[in-house]
Amino acid sequence: MPQQPEETPYGSYGAAPQYKDAWTEPTFKRYLSIIRRHIWPALALFVVFSTLGLLRAYRATPIYQATATILVERQGPRVTKFEDVVQPSVEWWGQEYYKTQEELAKSRAVMEIALEQPGIRELFQSGQVEKERFSPIRSLRRTIAAAFGVPPTAMPEPWERLRGCIATKHVTDTHFVSVSCESAEPARAAKIVNGVARAYVRYHMLRRMEINNDVFLFLQEQKQKEELALQESEQKLQEFREQSHISSLDASDKEHPVLKRLSVLNGELTEKQVQRIEIEAQWRVIQQALDAGDQVLTSSNDKLFSIQAMEKDETVSQVRSELVKAESDRAALADVYGPEHPRMQTAQSRIELLRARLKEALNNIGSSLTTQLKMLTEEEKELTKQYDQQNVAALDLAKSAVSFGRLQNDVERHQKLYQVLVERMSEVQLSADYTKTNVEVVEEASVPNAPIRPNKARMALFSVLLGLTLGVTLTFVLEQLDDTVRTPEDLELWVGVPALGFVPEIAVTKNVESRNSYKALISALEPTSSAIEAYRNIRTNLFFSGPAEESKVLVVTSGGPGDGKTTTACNLALIIAQSGKRVLLVDADFRRPQVHKLFGLDSAVGLSSILVGESTLEKAAQKSVHDLEVIERLDILCAGPTPPNPTELLESASTKKLLSEMRDKYDRVIIDTPPVLFVSDASILSTIADAVILVVKSDKRTRAHASRARKQIEKIGGRIIGGILNRVQISRFSHYYSDYYYHGYARYSSDYYSSYYSIPEQKRRSPAKKNINA
Repeated sequence: MPQQPEETPYGSYGAAPQYKDAWTEPTFKRYLSIIRRHIWPALALFVVFSTLGLLRAYRATPIYQATATILVERQGPRVTKFEDVVQPSVEWWGQEYYKTQEELAKSRAVMEIALEQPGIRELFQSGQVEKERFSPIRSLRRTIAAAFGVPPTAMPEPWERLRGCIATKHVTDTHFVSVSCESAEPARAAKIVNGVARAYVRYHMLRRMEINNDVFLFLQEQKQKEELALQESEQKLQEFREQSHISSLDASDKEHPVLKRLSVLNGELTEKQVQRIEIEAQWRVIQQALDAGDQVLTSSNDKLFSIQAMEKDETVSQVRSELVKAESDRAALADVYGPEHPRMQTAQSRIELLRARLKEALNNIGSSLTTQLKMLTEEEKELTKQYDQQNVAALDLAKSAVSFGRLQNDVERHQKLYQVLVERMSEVQLSADYTKTNVEVVEEASVPNAPIRPNKARMALFSVLLGLTLGVTLTFVLEQLDDTVRTPEDLELWVGVPALGFVPEIAVTKNVESRNSYKALISALEPTSSAIEAYRNIRTNLFFSGPAEESKVLVVTSGGPGDGKTTTACNLALIIAQSGKRVLLVDADFRRPQVHKLFGLDSAVGLSSILVGESTLEKAAQKSVHDLEVIERLDILCAGPTPPNPTELLESASTKKLLSEMRDKYDRVIIDTPPVLFVSDASILSTIADAVILVVKSDKRTRAHASRARKQIEKIGGRIIGGILNRVQISRFSHYYSDYYYHGYARYSSDYYSSYYSIPEQKRRSPAKKNINA
């Protein structure tokens, strides 16, 4: 009764373990292994970014900030009641008003006034500010534009450079607007800020004077007209007195209905004339704005928006609010983009559209005022007509008295209008002499003592963290891009094959006749090397992978050529023979036989000779010689003459019969076959052998390639007992593998052999002097 297989670390014998399920959840140790595997590129990236960041922090220029505070009241100080016409109530402005003031403080008009101050223009004509604000990105953009033939942008004017240095901000929930400037020189920053703050106050003063001057000229013109009318009425009154010899009327005559009606009409006519003058004044302001063009159609034109008709119009209020926002958006975009940028053109188009709407509203208001003016004129004419008719009626009663009263009323009316105009002119002249406005600098900028940036400690820490993050990220990127099989864990996780072990890259540093022969016989040539310890470890795992009866005949194959399956088969046969077992190494690669070359044997008789019946196993099996001594317990069966039909020959019944004979005669049979994905010979032998060992070259074969080889063997019924990872670069392994497997094996083996064995000097001579082909 056959013995039941025992449980092993890989599960029951004959069952392929599901390694992938055991590795589905990542662990910290696996992440650490990935980082260690790609530690050098990650460390290089970390060092580069950290060094650049530290240099940048060390060489960063300290920037100082100076700030001035300006008080902006919603309404200026009231000297006379007439200012209500020039300076309206602004209860509806709110935050939009202060946002407008922010942009106004950076306007060209204010910048030009600031440049007129001593020492300011020289700063911006020399280009010192541009040197402070040098930007590598902007320089690169200009270089690329020049490479494509794009004409360079014009040098900004001094007021534009000054505006680029200024930042304004409304202090929330206050009437303060702060003006700040950043510079590498603290004194220059304070000088620029104070100059702009004073220019902002002066701009408001100039605007106030301009408005008062316009109003004064208009009132002066009306006063001259009214003065002429008064003189004419007084002259007519005097002529009437001389003709009628009447100096006045009795008080009792004024109570007459005709005279009383005449008095009422006179009052109404006077009121209409006053209204006409006020409306005509508003109409003139609107016409001046329309004639001046789009330059005055701005949200900051208080002269235009202060008239009564504009204040009452909801459309104008809405358009102005939108215009304030549009001008603010354009100013914000101007700090980033040029005038030809699509977003700047869109913002400019919106402003022009709002100006067109404002112009249309002004036309409507002007038309409305014109209509009102016409109506008042018509009403005035009608009242004048009624007044004249009433005079005719009064003449019927008392022609002379009524004529006298009419002339006297005209004189009084013109006197009243004249006095009003004189009074208004006096008030305007008085307010013009008053130099205080609604804007005042409450705190000038002082020279800053400490820079606001850079924070060198924070920059250095950020650079180190950035370099560390990029380095770790690079390790995982490289891990995802690299899908080759590098470690035994990859062999188990991604290929699904239990790892019997791995063999490090064999460095041939001695002067040998054949590098391939040296690698194939490393187990016999270098008993203290780390490679032979790796093969011993594979031998141990092979012996304990299952009962010997179930793995006597082993097929050694790979997915493709160059994986080192022949070298592995040779060394595996040698190392098993050294353990005291009889081993037969069979070269079943009829396409490219290599075993006879590696061992220096004659391939005239071999496996093909036995399968065609021309020889027997006893006659075809050969011995190998090492250091003039025959390698005990190792027989080698070469491939023999190349048959014309290797596949059909391996499928014959003689192959199964030969394998049965090998099982009876030897403890282990190692069969070297062609790659399983290229030639079907390995697939045929896998079905009749006891087990298959899959050799995978580290850092060359992809996971998909090795998985296809495994599936090819399993699909035809072959049993894979394990896999060997060949030609492993130990330095690319994790810290555990490099220290334990490589250095541990080599150091321990070297110490062990040097302590317990005395190896003669002639035994350690160069392999080039060994007659391995004897």
